[in-house]
Amino acid sequence: MKKLFYFFVINTLILSSFCFVGCAQAVSEDIDMNVRKISMATSSDAQSMLSEARSAVVGISVDCVDSYSIGSGFAISGDGLILTNNHVIEGGGEITLYYADKTTGNAKVVWTDPNLDVAVLTSNRQIPYLDTNITEPIVGEPVYALGTPLTLEFKHTITHGIVSATNRTLESQSFSGQTSFIQSLIQHDAAINPGNSGGPLINSIGQVIGINTLKASEGEGIGFAVPIEIGKTVIEQLGRDINYTTAYLGVFGFDSDIALAYGEKLDAKGVYVVSTTSPAEDVGLKKGDLIIKVGDKEIINLLDLKIAILGAEHGESILIEYIRDGVVKQTLVTLK
Repeated sequence: MKKLFYFFVINTLILSSFCFVGCAQAVSEDIDMNVRKISMATSSDAQSMLSEARSAVVGISVDCVDSYSIGSGFAISGDGLILTNNHVIEGGGEITLYYADKTTGNAKVVWTDPNLDVAVLTSNRQIPYLDTNITEPIVGEPVYALGTPLTLEFKHTITHGIVSATNRTLESQSFSGQTSFIQSLIQHDAAINPGNSGGPLINSIGQVIGINTLKASEGEGIGFAVPIEIGKTVIEQLGRDINYTTAYLGVFGFDSDIALAYGEKLDAKGVYVVSTTSPAEDVGLKKGDLIIKVGDKEIINLLDLKIAILGAEHGESILIEYIRDGVVKQTLVTLK
């Protein structure tokens, strides 16, 4: 499987990032920072929407030992919550936000998950926010990336490309050598530069479809974004409980399509279980099971399973339906 690399800051200024070439624009001096949702519904055309969208995007600088790191983020609600990547802020100290009107502010980490590479920050300043009505990415459709490529001098750059593929599964490796698999990613043909990690990937109707996160270690124009459904589900949970933390099922698996590619014979679509830990292991789930339903939600791929677990609470008991040896079974799992 092709290896990809996060760009962590390790005594350097290197971060994974995303910047589409071809239509970079300078930030206007006249930026409207009034709190509002930015979408095509509030703009006369795509160009106006994209120009306005920059007011919802922030440059991020994080103090590290003997250096600092640069990334991007964007407002997803009107109450000061900012989405970014976990690896932008992981292991850092003080976080500074750079707004489109050339002012700055501080931020604190509210929630983070290194396995999803998503983090939520809170700012004491409320700024415009982006539209996250979920629209399925379509291969070939135009997309736009906003963020801070290379240095803070280039913050609020906007560039464009297309969706190249969806539902990608990739092996990633940090400079420290830690390896993991990231699934359900959106692939797009980005030219990659340090600093845009955590910035939004927006479609032509002004909706965020992903959070830019990593790049291929070889080749050009192969970039990836975490689907916005993950960030939106977390934000909804934080709206109900600001101390929300991720519940844990204890399943590591692949989409059924990927398992088929590796020679597994499956009876349906779902999540193929590769390994389990508690609590899934405690109720007998094991390698080879195919999870097809959580509660009343059908599970077609790993993204479905992630969203179902993100929407649940610690200690909540959920009914898992799965296929083992061609037989549909059920088990009740209490999430940790």
